[in-house]
Amino acid sequence: MRAVNVPGFPRLTFMLTITNPAESELEAVLQVAFRHLSPDEFSIRIGAIMQQYQSEQIDLGGIFQAKHENRLVGAMYAQSRPDGAVMLWVPAIAEGFPLEPMFESLTQFCRSKNAFAAVALADRQQPFSERTLCSAGQFQFLSDLIYLAAEIAPNETPNEPYRLKFVPLENDSDDVMNDLTRLVKETYRNALDFPDLMQIAPVEQVVQGYKTGGLFRPDLWFFLRKEDVDVGVLLLTDAAPDQIELTYMGLIESARRQGLSREIVRFSREITSREGRPLLLTSVDEKNIPACQTYLSHGFKAWDRKKVYVRFL
Repeated sequence: MRAVNVPGFPRLTFMLTITNPAESELEAVLQVAFRHLSPDEFSIRIGAIMQQYQSEQIDLGGIFQAKHENRLVGAMYAQSRPDGAVMLWVPAIAEGFPLEPMFESLTQFCRSKNAFAAVALADRQQPFSERTLCSAGQFQFLSDLIYLAAEIAPNETPNEPYRLKFVPLENDSDDVMNDLTRLVKETYRNALDFPDLMQIAPVEQVVQGYKTGGLFRPDLWFFLRKEDVDVGVLLLTDAAPDQIELTYMGLIESARRQGLSREIVRFSREITSREGRPLLLTSVDEKNIPACQTYLSHGFKAWDRKKVYVRFL
């Protein structure tokens, strides 16, 4: 239990109790955390989280409720990821109550997970104070994350030959994954997608995060070769019965500005078509103008965006 003095109200003290919810309280807490969403999005997100909890993909350790006099006044949803980051949505709190106690609990959770950063996402519809998030929570704004989708026709084929050779992983043995990880690290150098995060992210953990982010299939992960030299990677994820996700594509510096990223996107569309999936999904940093232009020129359309904040630990 924490007594919180509210600036400007020296005589007023809020007694907030911050705890993890019991299983019976989970749905009510999620409803507070995501009450800013439209009815359809609200149902989809809460349903997905409840399903993940029931299948033991998440636990209650990163979900927090704030109570005042036994009344639920705030909620925060956070989860530790295999890549070493803690992902959360900007916490929700009733008007007049401070967020500092929530952020104290978040700090303790991050330390317990040995996280290198906490990354906060804010939905477009979510009302919140960026000033409070940055001052009380010690976050800093990074960029907007744009979510993109492309409709894929059956039997898509390339309209010109590829200069790149796409070599799928034979397996996920330690040697193969070590080679892939070294190459991913090379593609991070001076990359434009959230460079502040990429500079300090532990690459081994990031690759593990990619691997556990959906249904991992080695035949959908590719070394990119040009004239028998490895120049990049393409990681596709079997995301859902009707979707493939372009999880990551990257080129080493010497292979950039040659139009090769367009080949990667065309090949990703072709693979999605071969798999019989009507949708190819991806996301990109709004500041990465070349990547945005590449996606938009190959049939992708933006369907959502979120503001991204980070607190380095």
